[in-house]
Amino acid sequence: MPPLVQAVHDKVKNFVRNSEQFKRVCESTFEALDYRSAGKVSVDDAASCVETLFRELQSACSDYGIVLDPLTSDDVRKIFRECDYDSNAVLDKAEFTDFYSAVVTYAAMRAAAGFGRRYGLGMLAGIAGVVVAKSALRRLPVVGAVASPLLCLLPTIIVGPALGIAAVYGLSQNDLFAIRHKLFPPKQPPMRR
Repeated sequence: MPPLVQAVHDKVKNFVRNSEQFKRVCESTFEALDYRSAGKVSVDDAASCVETLFRELQSACSDYGIVLDPLTSDDVRKIFRECDYDSNAVLDKAEFTDFYSAVVTYAAMRAAAGFGRRYGLGMLAGIAGVVVAKSALRRLPVVGAVASPLLCLLPTIIVGPALGIAAVYGLSQNDLFAIRHKLFPPKQPPMRR
């Protein structure tokens, strides 16, 4: 794995492991699976939960046009090997938490790759567009002198990718203002009694 990708992977893994929400979900999932044996969960039961988790993630990501490749049985085996479990193992609560931490980290890295495939080119085009627009405005004789201080308030590295993502999403929805509707849904009028 390249050093930058490894650094991102490690940050995601630390974030997941320290998340209170992750700990609560992991604990409730473990307890739901731990109905047959005291304190242990079979690898097969854990793997079935992985498939359910990925289906949920796929549906959540597809709302934004991000394709999350389905998890294969080879991917699950790879995660088991990374956690040093064999296919006949039973997992206690700590091992289950480690396994699910690896699963969520794996899913996050796949979602990031899907996001990059979907929106990466748009983000670069957005940066280039903002650079060109700022440069053109600064070159106008009167407008450039007035606009230059205001343009400095819009950081290209933030505004460009945001515009690129909004444009790609809008084009995919055949509505350039689709991102506005997604982020700020129209308010429903109060119901009359």
